[in-house]
Amino acid sequence: ELIPFLDESIDDEDELLLALAELLGDFVQYVGGPKYAYVLLRPLENLAAAEETVVREKAVESINKLVSGMDQLHVEEYLIPCIARLSSGEWFTSRSSAAGLYASAYGKVTDAIQSKLRAGYEALCKDDMPMIRRAAASNLKDVVEKISDDHVVSFAIPNFRQLAEDDQDSVRLLTVEPLVAITKRLTTEECKQHLGAIVQSLCVDKSWRVRYMVADHFVSLATNIKDADLQEELLNVAISLMHDSEAEVRGAVCTQLDGLAGLGNSEAIVGRLQAPLQELVDDPSQHVRATLAKHIGSLCRVFGKEGTIEHLLPLLLRLLKDSFPDVRLNIISKLDAVDSVVGIDSL
Repeated sequence: ELIPFLDESIDDEDELLLALAELLGDFVQYVGGPKYAYVLLRPLENLAAAEETVVREKAVESINKLVSGMDQLHVEEYLIPCIARLSSGEWFTSRSSAAGLYASAYGKVTDAIQSKLRAGYEALCKDDMPMIRRAAASNLKDVVEKISDDHVVSFAIPNFRQLAEDDQDSVRLLTVEPLVAITKRLTTEECKQHLGAIVQSLCVDKSWRVRYMVADHFVSLATNIKDADLQEELLNVAISLMHDSEAEVRGAVCTQLDGLAGLGNSEAIVGRLQAPLQELVDDPSQHVRATLAKHIGSLCRVFGKEGTIEHLLPLLLRLLKDSFPDVRLNIISKLDAVDSVVGIDSL
């Protein structure tokens, strides 16, 4: 009697629906254990099509929790039809929720059904509605982690490319994390062959929000790519992002200084970072200067003792005299990194 009652509760208050969506993910023990978990899919499917975003997200989370304990037979018999119904729903709410279920189902079904899942996900990536494409882009990372290496090239890259070239910046910015996941699965040659041009276009995207996402994931992206020529190009991009017109982008690339120091030849990096660092120390945004102060100390090991004393210490001293207290505090908190390279006497 409980499940039909829950099915009829879909029109209740949003707060109740949210609580219900969360609780049903932990309700397996009350319906007879994992072998009966599938009975909870029906009310959760209804909740996954709800109007309120937080309700849908919690319902998807709960379904994925159920799937982890379901066997292949039940996944194929109950979850796959559930995904199909949500994916073909008339309203965008159900289709956006469907995108979050493909990854958990993928590893628990036969090759034939996996092929259908890839086709279904590709349809979501090409959906006419931007919110569906956003959902597909934000969940593509999880799908990439589950598919085979061959399908990374034949399925993930074409769909990533389409989303990365979307006319909506709210879609493009969500492709950076899938890009990092894709580069992790590819060989150096494959990265160079399939991703070089599209990575460059994201780095210089006309939307500052997309450039911000690239800057925020810059080191993991550059490290995964492995190709020396591409890394050199990405280092050029990092330098240009330090001069970006948007403070948020400049601040994001400052958080990557720790890893940026490990890319390429140390002497070349030292020479090319000096000018942008000089500018960032005097950045008009106090938050950019505070972020720089927090991460600039990591460059000491690349600059070496003499380079740190000659080039970085003057910058550190200027930051120590900054009018914004967070800048001074961040420098002081990171002085141990400087001390480990130049010694306390030089400080």
